This record gives sequence, structure tokens and C-alpha cells, in this order.
Amino acid sequence: MARINLLPWRDELRKQRQEEFILGIVLVAIAAVAILFGVEKYLDSLITEQQDKKRIVIAKVAEVNLITAKIKDIETQNGILQSKRNAIQLLQKSRPEIVHFIDAIARVTPEGVFLIKLKQENARVTLVGKTQSNSRVSAFMRNVETNKWLVDPSLNIIKGSNKNKNGNLSDFTLHAKQWKSKAEDEDM
Repeated sequence: MARINLLPWRDELRKQRQEEFILGIVLVAIAAVAILFGVEKYLDSLITEQQDKKRIVIAKVAEVNLITAKIKDIETQNGILQSKRNAIQLLQKSRPEIVHFIDAIARVTPEGVFLIKLKQENARVTLVGKTQSNSRVSAFMRNVETNKWLVDPSLNIIKGSNKNKNGNLSDFTLHAKQWKSKAEDEDM
């Protein structure tokens, strides 16, 4: 006798294919999750590696900044020391000048002229004093003009006389310039 299969074979085939499909989807999903997990771990390791490199670069930059700050501080100190050295050299070069200058002041001051104050700012000299007469101030100015160490005299103020035990004395203020040799100017 012939057997007739009345079972819905198509339903079984469909059910088997559906199970295989679901199994395939589950396997693909598991594989996708595993791949995504692997990719995420790989990217995390790359990010961690880059962050480590960044930390190293930041540390090196901070070290370089510290060295740069130290270099700037050393350059500042060097500039200060250089200016001090230049000032000392300038004073050493001008050392004999003060002797000549004071000697010149003593030589050009005539009798009857008394110096009270002597002020020097760079090459400009201010002489404040008292005199018995205006002609003595004129003689003082002529002496300054002929002197090698003082040049360009200009009379600023002559005030009237003051009564004291020396008689009538007038106050005066005279400005002049201290002469500097060209050899010293070239050395500086």
C-alpha cells in the first residue's frame, strides 16, 4: 500500500528554514556583538595609547616651558650684570676725569667768588655760589671758556646782594658742560 503523507511538509520545511534563519540571525548577532566588542576594545586601546602620548607631550612641554623660564631669568640676570659691568667700566674710564674736573674748578674760580654747591648730571654741571661783584662772575665765565675740562658756560641767575659779615654778596647759578675726550667716547 502506498503511503500518502498528508502532513504539511511545506510547514515543516518552512519551520526548519525558520529555525535555521533564527539560528543564523542569532549567530550573526553574536558575531556582530563580538566584532563590535573587539572593535571597541581596539579603539579604546588606541585612545589610551594616544592619551599616554599626550600626557608625555604635556610633561615635555611643561619641562621645556620651565627651561625657557630659567633661560629668560638667566638672560635677565645677564643683562643686569652686563649693565653693571658697563657702569663699572664707565666709572673706571672716567676716574681720572674727576681729578681734572675738580682741579679745573679750583683753577677757574677767581678771588671773590665762593662756590656753595656743585651738581653734576651726566655731562651737565651746575655751579651755585656767591660773588662780591658781577665782574667776578664774568671773569669766572671767561676762565671756564678757556678751560679744557669745562665748556659752554651759561649764567642762569644772579640775585641781589645779601648783607652778612663778608659785605654785599650776590648769589649766582652757572651751568657748564664737562668735556670728555673723544677716545673715551669711542671706547664706550
